[in-house]
Amino acid sequence: MNLLTVDYYFPSVNHKLALYSSDPEDNSSEHCHEFDELVIVDEGHGLHVINDNPLYIQQGDVFYVQAGDHHFYDELGTLKLINILINPHESFHYLQKVEPLLHTFCAREAACYGWLSPDTRMQCRSLIEKIFSLRFADDAKCALREASFFQLVTTILHAQTEAEYNNTRYKLHKLLTYLQENCFQEHDWHSLATQFHLTTRTTFRHIKEATGLTPDSYLKRLRLVSARVKLRETEISITEIAYMCGFSNSNHFTTLYKKVFGITPSDERRRT
Repeated sequence: MNLLTVDYYFPSVNHKLALYSSDPEDNSSEHCHEFDELVIVDEGHGLHVINDNPLYIQQGDVFYVQAGDHHFYDELGTLKLINILINPHESFHYLQKVEPLLHTFCAREAACYGWLSPDTRMQCRSLIEKIFSLRFADDAKCALREASFFQLVTTILHAQTEAEYNNTRYKLHKLLTYLQENCFQEHDWHSLATQFHLTTRTTFRHIKEATGLTPDSYLKRLRLVSARVKLRETEISITEIAYMCGFSNSNHFTTLYKKVFGITPSDERRRT
C-alpha cells in the first residue's frame, strides 16, 4: 500500500497546512498517509472506500480522514476533491483544540459526513484560497492564516445546523447516508421519502441525478460493493456473503456481480 508522506505533499515538514486538489485518477489506488486531511467533494460523485468500508459520496460532502486510515475512491465518474492536508506532527501557533471539531466529520462513519450547499461551498472555496494565498505565505501572517482556517472549520460546522435543513439536497444527503447504513434491508420508497420530508418523485429524481442510478439500482450497487470488500478481505463463503449483503439467491447475486464488475464472485476471490 502506498504511503503518502509529509515531506512530499507539504512545502516543508514544518508546515502545518497544505492544499491538494485532485481528480479521479489520483485517488483510485488504495493508500494511507502520515497526515490528516479535510476533504470537500467539489464535483461529481463516487464511492469512498475507507478502512474496507464503502461509502457513497457526492458533490458538497465533507469529511475528515486521519493519519493511519487507508482508503481509495471507486466508481469515480467526474469526482473532484479539495484536500486540505493537516500535519499532525506540527502544532498550530494560535489555535487550540481545533482537532476535536474536525473529528466531528470523521470519515470512518457515514453518519459523520457533512454536507455543504452550493453557496456555502463557494464561501469555503474563498476561505481556502485566502489560507493558501501568497499574501498569507510568510510566517508573519501565521495568525491570519490560522484565523482563516478556523473560520473555514466553523463555516462547515454551522452548515450542519438548521441553516441547511430546508435544502432538498441536504435532505437527500441524509437519505443517502441512511441508505448506506441500512443497505441490506428492503425499503418502502414512499415511506422512506416521507420520513425525510421529500416526495417519492423528488426522491427518485434526485437519487438518479446524484448517483446516475435508479434507487433500486443504487441499493444493489451498495450491496455489491460491500460484497466485493468481503470477497477480497475475508474467507466467508460466497453464498453466505450473498445472504449477508441482502441477496436472497446466490445465483442472482453472481449474475448481478458479473454484470456490474465484469467477473464472477469466484473469479474476484481468486484474483486476491
